[in-house]
Amino acid sequence: MTESQVDNPPPVKKKRHGCLKGCFIFFGLLVVLVVGSALFTGFRDTDANILKNYQPTDVIADIALQDTFTDKGKAMLYRTKPQFVGGEEFRAICAADGIEGLACTNIQKTTFLQIDDPVFSDHKYSAAAHEMLHVAYHKLTDTETTAVNALLDQELPKHKDDSHLTGILDMLKEKKAGDTETMYSELHSKFGVEYADLVPGLEEHYKLYFVDRSEVVRLYQEGGFNSRVRRIDQLNAEGLAMEAKINTLDSTLRSLQAAGVANEDVDAFNVKVNQVNSLIRQYNAKAAESQKLFAEVETFYRYFNPNYQSPAAKTEQ
Repeated sequence: MTESQVDNPPPVKKKRHGCLKGCFIFFGLLVVLVVGSALFTGFRDTDANILKNYQPTDVIADIALQDTFTDKGKAMLYRTKPQFVGGEEFRAICAADGIEGLACTNIQKTTFLQIDDPVFSDHKYSAAAHEMLHVAYHKLTDTETTAVNALLDQELPKHKDDSHLTGILDMLKEKKAGDTETMYSELHSKFGVEYADLVPGLEEHYKLYFVDRSEVVRLYQEGGFNSRVRRIDQLNAEGLAMEAKINTLDSTLRSLQAAGVANEDVDAFNVKVNQVNSLIRQYNAKAAESQKLFAEVETFYRYFNPNYQSPAAKTEQ
Protein backbone atom coordinates (compact mmCIF):
# COMPACT_ATOMS: atom_id res chain seq x y z
CA MET A 1 0.00 0.00 0.00
CA THR A 2 1.45 3.40 -0.94
CA GLU A 3 1.58 6.42 1.28
CA SER A 4 -1.08 8.18 -0.77
CA GLN A 5 -3.39 5.24 -0.19
CA VAL A 6 -2.91 5.60 3.56
CA ASP A 7 -3.63 9.32 3.46
CA ASN A 8 -6.66 8.97 1.19
CA PRO A 9 -8.32 5.64 1.88
CA PRO A 10 -11.28 4.56 -0.30
CA PRO A 11 -14.78 4.89 1.16
CA VAL A 12 -15.77 2.08 3.48
CA LYS A 13 -19.29 0.70 3.37
CA LYS A 14 -21.18 0.53 6.66
CA LYS A 15 -21.57 -2.86 8.29
CA ARG A 16 -23.80 -3.82 11.13
CA HIS A 17 -21.51 -6.42 12.67
CA GLY A 18 -17.85 -5.75 12.24
CA CYS A 19 -16.91 -2.89 14.47
CA LEU A 20 -16.70 -4.79 17.74
CA LYS A 21 -13.54 -6.66 16.84
CA GLY A 22 -12.05 -3.77 14.93
CA CYS A 23 -12.76 -1.27 17.69
CA PHE A 24 -11.15 -3.49 20.31
CA ILE A 25 -8.05 -3.83 18.14
CA PHE A 26 -7.89 -0.04 17.77
CA PHE A 27 -8.47 0.48 21.49
CA GLY A 28 -5.77 -2.06 22.33
CA LEU A 29 -3.34 -0.29 20.02
CA LEU A 30 -4.18 3.01 21.66
CA VAL A 31 -3.48 1.56 25.13
CA VAL A 32 -0.13 0.19 23.99
CA LEU A 33 0.83 3.55 22.53
CA VAL A 34 -0.21 5.43 25.66
CA VAL A 35 1.61 3.03 27.98
CA GLY A 36 4.67 3.02 25.78
CA SER A 37 4.69 6.80 25.73
CA ALA A 38 4.46 6.88 29.52
CA LEU A 39 7.46 4.57 29.82
CA PHE A 40 9.66 6.82 27.72
CA THR A 41 8.39 10.18 28.99
CA GLY A 42 10.57 10.08 32.09
CA PHE A 43 13.69 9.50 30.04
CA ARG A 44 12.85 12.29 27.55
CA ASP A 45 11.81 14.77 30.24
CA THR A 46 14.04 17.74 31.00
CA ASP A 47 16.45 17.67 33.91
CA ALA A 48 14.55 20.55 35.53
CA ASN A 49 11.24 18.66 35.45
CA ILE A 50 12.87 15.50 36.79
CA LEU A 51 14.38 17.40 39.73
CA LYS A 52 11.08 19.16 40.40
CA ASN A 53 8.81 16.11 40.26
CA TYR A 54 10.89 13.17 41.51
CA GLN A 55 11.00 12.60 45.27
CA PRO A 56 14.04 10.45 46.13
CA THR A 57 13.94 8.06 49.05
CA ASP A 58 16.27 8.74 51.95
CA VAL A 59 18.71 6.14 50.60
CA ILE A 60 18.77 7.62 47.08
CA ALA A 61 19.10 11.16 48.46
CA ASP A 62 22.04 10.00 50.60
CA ILE A 63 23.69 8.42 47.56
CA ALA A 64 23.34 11.66 45.59
CA LEU A 65 24.83 13.59 48.51
CA GLN A 66 27.77 11.25 49.19
CA ASP A 67 28.58 10.96 45.47
CA THR A 68 28.49 14.77 45.18
CA PHE A 69 26.13 14.61 42.20
CA THR A 70 25.44 17.90 40.46
CA ASP A 71 21.82 18.64 39.54
CA LYS A 72 22.54 17.07 36.17
CA GLY A 73 23.99 13.98 37.84
CA LYS A 74 20.95 13.72 40.11
CA ALA A 75 18.60 14.05 37.16
CA MET A 76 20.40 11.27 35.30
CA LEU A 77 19.88 8.88 38.21
CA TYR A 78 16.40 10.06 39.22
CA ARG A 79 14.95 9.74 35.72
CA THR A 80 15.56 5.98 35.91
CA LYS A 81 13.48 5.69 39.12
CA PRO A 82 16.16 3.69 40.99
CA GLN A 83 15.05 0.83 43.22
CA PHE A 84 16.70 -1.60 45.65
CA VAL A 85 15.54 -5.22 45.52
CA GLY A 86 16.43 -8.55 47.13
CA GLY A 87 18.76 -11.12 45.61
CA GLU A 88 16.21 -13.28 43.78
CA GLU A 89 14.42 -10.35 42.18
CA PHE A 90 17.72 -8.68 41.36
CA ARG A 91 19.00 -11.72 39.51
CA ALA A 92 15.73 -11.97 37.58
CA ILE A 93 15.99 -8.34 36.48
CA CYS A 94 19.72 -8.03 35.97
CA ALA A 95 20.67 -11.63 35.13
CA ALA A 96 23.72 -11.13 37.34
CA ASP A 97 26.04 -14.09 36.97
CA GLY A 98 29.39 -12.33 36.99
CA ILE A 99 31.61 -10.70 39.56
CA GLU A 100 30.68 -7.36 41.14
CA GLY A 101 27.17 -7.38 39.66
CA LEU A 102 25.53 -4.99 42.14
CA ALA A 103 23.40 -2.87 39.83
CA CYS A 104 22.09 -2.64 36.30
CA THR A 105 20.25 -0.12 34.20
CA ASN A 106 18.28 -0.47 31.00
CA ILE A 107 18.40 3.34 30.68
CA GLN A 108 14.77 3.62 31.81
CA LYS A 109 15.14 1.74 35.11
CA THR A 110 18.08 1.33 37.48
CA THR A 111 18.03 -1.63 39.88
CA PHE A 112 20.36 -2.12 42.85
CA LEU A 113 21.00 -5.23 44.89
CA GLN A 114 19.95 -4.66 48.50
CA ILE A 115 22.92 -5.51 50.73
CA ASP A 116 22.40 -4.97 54.45
CA ASP A 117 25.81 -6.32 55.46
CA PRO A 118 27.53 -3.24 56.98
CA VAL A 119 30.88 -4.41 55.64
CA PHE A 120 29.75 -4.15 52.02
CA SER A 121 26.64 -1.94 51.98
CA ASP A 122 28.74 1.14 51.12
CA HIS A 123 29.37 -0.29 47.65
CA LYS A 124 26.02 1.26 46.65
CA TYR A 125 27.76 4.61 46.25
CA SER A 126 30.15 3.35 43.58
CA ALA A 127 27.45 1.27 41.92
CA ALA A 128 25.09 4.25 41.70
CA ALA A 129 27.74 6.56 40.24
CA HIS A 130 28.68 3.87 37.73
CA GLU A 131 25.09 3.35 36.55
CA MET A 132 24.36 7.08 36.49
CA LEU A 133 27.26 7.56 34.09
CA HIS A 134 25.85 4.83 31.81
CA VAL A 135 22.61 6.83 31.60
CA ALA A 136 24.57 10.04 31.04
CA TYR A 137 26.55 8.45 28.20
CA HIS A 138 23.34 7.28 26.53
CA LYS A 139 21.94 10.83 26.72
CA LEU A 140 24.88 12.38 24.85
CA THR A 141 24.23 13.76 21.39
CA ASP A 142 26.11 12.22 18.46
CA THR A 143 28.55 15.14 18.47
CA GLU A 144 29.10 14.86 22.22
CA THR A 145 29.56 11.09 21.97
CA THR A 146 32.28 11.49 19.34
CA ALA A 147 34.10 14.03 21.50
CA VAL A 148 33.83 11.95 24.70
CA ASN A 149 34.93 8.77 22.91
CA ALA A 150 38.04 10.60 21.68
CA LEU A 151 38.86 11.58 25.29
CA LEU A 152 38.34 7.99 26.45
CA ASP A 153 40.73 6.85 23.72
CA GLN A 154 43.32 9.33 25.02
CA GLU A 155 42.98 8.00 28.57
CA LEU A 156 42.97 4.27 27.79
CA PRO A 157 46.69 3.83 26.92
CA LYS A 158 47.62 5.08 30.41
CA HIS A 159 46.06 1.90 31.83
CA LYS A 160 47.44 -0.75 29.47
CA ASP A 161 49.02 -2.59 32.42
CA ASP A 162 45.87 -2.45 34.57
CA SER A 163 44.75 -6.09 34.66
CA HIS A 164 41.40 -5.18 36.24
CA LEU A 165 40.43 -2.81 33.41
CA THR A 166 41.84 -4.93 30.60
CA GLY A 167 40.07 -7.99 32.04
CA ILE A 168 36.71 -6.20 31.97
CA LEU A 169 37.30 -5.02 28.40
CA ASP A 170 38.33 -8.50 27.25
CA MET A 171 35.15 -9.93 28.76
CA LEU A 172 33.03 -7.31 27.00
CA LYS A 173 34.81 -7.94 23.68
CA GLU A 174 33.91 -11.60 24.02
CA LYS A 175 30.27 -11.03 25.02
CA LYS A 176 29.59 -7.89 22.96
CA ALA A 177 31.64 -8.44 19.83
CA GLY A 178 31.50 -5.36 17.63
CA ASP A 179 29.39 -3.36 20.11
CA THR A 180 31.63 -0.32 20.48
CA GLU A 181 28.90 1.70 22.20
CA THR A 182 28.85 -0.75 25.12
CA MET A 183 32.65 -0.67 25.33
CA TYR A 184 32.83 3.11 25.41
CA SER A 185 29.94 3.36 27.88
CA GLU A 186 31.77 0.99 30.25
CA LEU A 187 34.97 3.01 29.97
CA HIS A 188 32.96 6.18 30.59
CA SER A 189 31.60 4.72 33.85
CA LYS A 190 34.79 3.08 35.09
CA PHE A 191 37.09 6.05 34.47
CA GLY A 192 34.58 8.38 36.10
CA VAL A 193 34.25 6.31 39.27
CA GLU A 194 37.48 4.39 39.77
CA TYR A 195 40.40 6.47 38.48
CA ALA A 196 41.96 9.75 39.57
CA ASP A 197 44.06 12.15 37.44
CA LEU A 198 42.41 11.66 34.06
CA VAL A 199 43.24 13.62 30.91
CA PRO A 200 42.09 17.25 31.38
CA GLY A 201 39.25 17.08 28.86
CA LEU A 202 37.76 14.04 30.58
CA GLU A 203 38.04 15.66 34.01
CA GLU A 204 36.18 18.67 32.63
CA HIS A 205 33.47 16.42 31.18
CA TYR A 206 32.83 14.69 34.50
CA LYS A 207 32.29 18.08 36.20
CA LEU A 208 28.87 18.00 34.53
CA TYR A 209 27.88 15.18 36.90
CA PHE A 210 30.07 15.48 40.03
CA VAL A 211 30.86 18.44 42.26
CA ASP A 212 33.94 16.62 43.60
CA ARG A 213 34.86 13.52 41.63
CA SER A 214 37.81 12.81 43.93
CA GLU A 215 35.27 11.96 46.63
CA VAL A 216 33.66 9.39 44.30
CA VAL A 217 37.04 7.78 43.66
CA ARG A 218 37.75 7.74 47.40
CA LEU A 219 34.43 6.03 48.12
CA TYR A 220 35.29 3.43 45.50
CA GLN A 221 38.82 2.79 46.74
CA GLU A 222 37.95 2.71 50.45
CA GLY A 223 34.69 0.76 50.11
CA GLY A 224 34.30 -2.57 51.87
CA PHE A 225 34.78 -4.56 48.68
CA ASN A 226 37.42 -2.63 46.77
CA SER A 227 39.62 -1.94 49.80
CA ARG A 228 39.79 -5.69 50.39
CA VAL A 229 40.60 -6.48 46.77
CA ARG A 230 43.33 -3.81 46.72
CA ARG A 231 44.79 -5.14 49.99
CA ILE A 232 44.80 -8.70 48.61
CA ASP A 233 46.66 -7.47 45.50
CA GLN A 234 49.16 -5.65 47.73
CA LEU A 235 49.69 -8.72 49.91
CA ASN A 236 50.19 -10.91 46.86
CA ALA A 237 52.82 -8.54 45.45
CA GLU A 238 54.62 -8.34 48.80
CA GLY A 239 54.41 -12.11 49.17
CA LEU A 240 56.01 -12.70 45.77
CA ALA A 241 58.89 -10.34 46.59
CA MET A 242 59.36 -12.01 49.97
CA GLU A 243 59.28 -15.47 48.40
CA ALA A 244 62.11 -14.46 46.04
CA LYS A 245 64.23 -13.30 49.02
CA ILE A 246 63.54 -16.52 50.91
CA ASN A 247 64.54 -18.63 47.92
CA THR A 248 67.76 -16.65 47.44
CA LEU A 249 68.77 -16.97 51.10
CA ASP A 250 67.80 -20.63 51.17
CA SER A 251 69.96 -21.29 48.13
CA THR A 252 72.90 -19.50 49.79
CA LEU A 253 72.49 -21.52 52.99
CA ARG A 254 72.38 -24.80 51.10
CA SER A 255 75.54 -23.88 49.20
CA LEU A 256 77.33 -23.03 52.45
CA GLN A 257 76.22 -26.30 54.02
CA ALA A 258 77.40 -28.27 51.02
CA ALA A 259 80.80 -26.56 51.13
CA GLY A 260 81.08 -27.03 54.88
CA VAL A 261 80.83 -24.05 57.21
CA ALA A 262 84.11 -23.09 58.87
CA ASN A 263 84.04 -22.32 62.56
CA GLU A 264 84.65 -18.62 61.94
CA ASP A 265 81.65 -18.53 59.56
CA VAL A 266 79.12 -20.15 61.90
CA ASP A 267 77.85 -16.86 63.30
CA ALA A 268 77.32 -15.42 59.80
CA PHE A 269 75.53 -18.64 58.79
CA ASN A 270 73.20 -18.44 61.80
CA VAL A 271 72.36 -14.81 61.02
CA LYS A 272 71.16 -15.89 57.57
CA VAL A 273 69.15 -18.71 59.13
CA ASN A 274 67.44 -16.22 61.41
CA GLN A 275 66.73 -13.96 58.41
CA VAL A 276 65.08 -16.81 56.53
CA ASN A 277 62.97 -17.81 59.53
CA SER A 278 61.86 -14.20 60.05
CA LEU A 279 60.89 -13.85 56.38
CA ILE A 280 58.97 -17.12 56.51
CA ARG A 281 56.98 -15.91 59.54
CA GLN A 282 56.17 -12.62 57.77
CA TYR A 283 55.22 -14.49 54.60
CA ASN A 284 52.86 -16.80 56.50
CA ALA A 285 51.23 -13.83 58.25
CA LYS A 286 50.59 -12.12 54.91
CA ALA A 287 49.22 -15.35 53.44
CA ALA A 288 46.84 -15.76 56.39
CA GLU A 289 45.61 -12.16 56.06
CA SER A 290 45.09 -12.62 52.34
CA GLN A 291 43.09 -15.80 52.87
CA LYS A 292 40.90 -14.10 55.48
CA LEU A 293 40.18 -11.14 53.20
CA PHE A 294 39.45 -13.41 50.25
CA ALA A 295 36.95 -15.40 52.33
CA GLU A 296 35.17 -12.10 53.06
CA VAL A 297 35.19 -11.18 49.38
CA GLU A 298 33.68 -14.56 48.54
CA THR A 299 30.84 -13.77 50.96
CA PHE A 300 30.29 -10.60 48.95
CA TYR A 301 30.24 -12.54 45.66
CA ARG A 302 27.51 -14.85 46.96
CA TYR A 303 25.12 -11.95 47.61
CA PHE A 304 24.49 -11.65 43.88
CA ASN A 305 25.67 -15.05 42.66
CA PRO A 306 24.58 -17.83 45.07
CA ASN A 307 26.13 -20.39 42.70
CA TYR A 308 29.58 -18.86 43.10
CA GLN A 309 32.31 -21.41 43.75
CA SER A 310 35.73 -20.61 45.13
CA PRO A 311 38.76 -21.51 42.99
CA ALA A 312 39.59 -24.31 45.45
CA ALA A 313 36.12 -25.85 45.09
CA LYS A 314 36.34 -25.71 41.30
CA THR A 315 39.74 -27.43 41.35
CA GLU A 316 38.41 -30.27 43.49
CA GLN A 317 35.61 -31.09 41.03
